[in-house]
Amino acid sequence: MRTLEMEFEQEQLKQMKAIHLKVGILSNIEPRLLQNAYVAYNQANPGYERVGLHIESVDIKVKCEVCTHVTHVKNYRFLCENCGRPTKNIIQGEEMLIHKVEFED
Repeated sequence: MRTLEMEFEQEQLKQMKAIHLKVGILSNIEPRLLQNAYVAYNQANPGYERVGLHIESVDIKVKCEVCTHVTHVKNYRFLCENCGRPTKNIIQGEEMLIHKVEFED
């Protein structure tokens, strides 16, 4: 909420109706717990209770350092699906981003 309060003016915040987050599987953020924390925040800080929170989980992707192929990681096997080499070059799956903010018309 602090990030949004820094980015938008008070009048814009009053028009906000939804926040969309992207949370990577490796971010150590549990979407259910984040949703519960958002509800608790709204109880302690009235003003955003009408604003919905939508959380999208983001899968893990790695880019091979050898062949540069991008692989969607399954079962936490960090192997290039093209050449079979192990890789630790994570390009997606660690983030927590405010993806989109919706406002009333």
